Amino acid sequence: MKTNILAPRSDASRPETQPNHEPRYQIFRQSRAGNFMPEFKTDSPAEAVEMFALMAPAFEGGAIRLWDNAAHHLSASVEWRPEQTAFGFVVYHRTNLYHDRLLGVLARHIAERETMRQEIHHSLRLSA
Repeated sequence: MKTNILAPRSDASRPETQPNHEPRYQIFRQSRAGNFMPEFKTDSPAEAVEMFALMAPAFEGGAIRLWDNAAHHLSASVEWRPEQTAFGFVVYHRTNLYHDRLLGVLARHIAERETMRQEIHHSLRLSA
C-alpha cells in the first residue's frame, strides 16, 4: 500500500499571501463626491459581514456596499430611511439589505451571537 504524505502548506503558497490574489469580499464606502472607495478586503464571509455591519458611512446618508469578487455581484448594501422627529429634525435609520441569502443568514447569526454576548455580559455585571 502506498501512502502519500503531504507537507503543510507554507505561507507563500496560501492565496491571501500571493501578490496577485484578489480577496473574495470587498467593502466600498461612498465619498461625498459620489465615488466608491475600497475600505476593507477579506476572503472570510463572516469577517466581511461583521465589518459591513460595523462600517459607518463617510457622510450622513452615504452608501456602503459589500461586493463579492468571485460571483461578480453586489452581496449587500445599506438603505437609509429619513424620519422626522417631534422637534422637526431629520434622522436617518439604517437598514442592511443582504442580496445574498447565505450572507443574510450569517448576519442574523452574528447579530444573535452579539445580543447573547451582551446579555451575558450584563448579567455578569449584575451578579458581581
